[in-house]
This record gives sequence, C-alpha cells and structure tokens, in this order.
Amino acid sequence: MSRPAMLAAGRNRIMLGSDLCLLDVAQDHVWLEGTVRLRPGQAIELIGRWPGVEHVGRASVVTWRVIRLTESGPTYRGCCRVER
Repeated sequence: MSRPAMLAAGRNRIMLGSDLCLLDVAQDHVWLEGTVRLRPGQAIELIGRWPGVEHVGRASVVTWRVIRLTESGPTYRGCCRVER
C-alpha cells in the first residue's frame, strides 16, 4: 500500500495497526514504526489492541526519526513514554 507520509503534528489520536505498528513494549515505553511523522515532546493518544497490550492510552513521544526512504515516502521509528 503506497501512501504519503502523514504529518501528525496537529493530530493526537493514533491508531495502532493502521497508522503505526507496535514493535516492542517495555514497562512504560512502546517502540513504534510507521509513516506517521511525530515530533519529540508531542502528546498522543494510542488506540488499539495488541498481544500483551489492551489499550496503550496517552503517551509522549521521546524519540522519532526516519529509518527508511522509499518511493512511497519515509518510514519513521521511535519510542513513546506511556502515561499510566
């Protein structure tokens, strides 16, 4: 599926599975990857269910960077701190 990179700077609800893929879960951090462009310090709400995670909830972007450039646009990866 080819789609341009989305800027989520004004957007705060992110869908796990459609907007971003969940890579790993630590105690209070999640590692994510996708075509959504986030910025460190941005507050987001992660919506979705994954094995080991029922509802992630509110999070703050800690790191976010380009990991791959393709014809369909950049892919980003980063870490978010989950607010519990």
